[in-house]
Amino acid sequence: MKLVCIADTHTREKRLHIPFGNVLIHAGDFSETGTLRETKAFLTWFTSHNHHHKILVPGNHDFFLHKENLEKLTTYLKDVHLLINTSVIIEGYHFWGSPNTSLGKPWAFGLEPSEIEQHWKQIPRQANVIITHNPPYDILDHTKNHRVGCPYLKKEVQEIQPKYHIFGHAHDNYGNIKLGKTTYINATSFDDKFTTPNEPVVLEL
Repeated sequence: MKLVCIADTHTREKRLHIPFGNVLIHAGDFSETGTLRETKAFLTWFTSHNHHHKILVPGNHDFFLHKENLEKLTTYLKDVHLLINTSVIIEGYHFWGSPNTSLGKPWAFGLEPSEIEQHWKQIPRQANVIITHNPPYDILDHTKNHRVGCPYLKKEVQEIQPKYHIFGHAHDNYGNIKLGKTTYINATSFDDKFTTPNEPVVLEL
């Protein structure tokens, strides 16, 4: 099964060339300001691809995907697995996704630092692929002279040992690294200058 991974498109998704695969995954921040217009435009583009499955995990800019707005997007989401601390099983593989970060309440899906440790404990132990917007601490998470990853997320992923942990958020750390049994993928599609897009990351599962 081929996974095609992108993140942090920030309304620039049409600049990407998306290769074919079985599952198209977006790991958050498709929006810039999080409006209904941006959300509809992205979902129209996202669902236009002929991948068998589409998985969307929102990010801290994706304000309109909070629960109270979802009924306005029913038509746009009918072909999308929207993972907000939920799972989907595809061909026997367990995918789990979370949009939350410890950026606090001003941001979409923001949690306070005091909440974040307990939050990551809900990741299912049987997850094969974990998709978060937030990176784990000290793994492809460096941006603007500091690290934006979460140490509690790192701890849980290391204990679960999924095959893949896919994330974004740190725009300048595109790439992947294998540590133990887990390959960590920062699938961010643009650096902070939003110049040349990064290639979508293609994985085999």
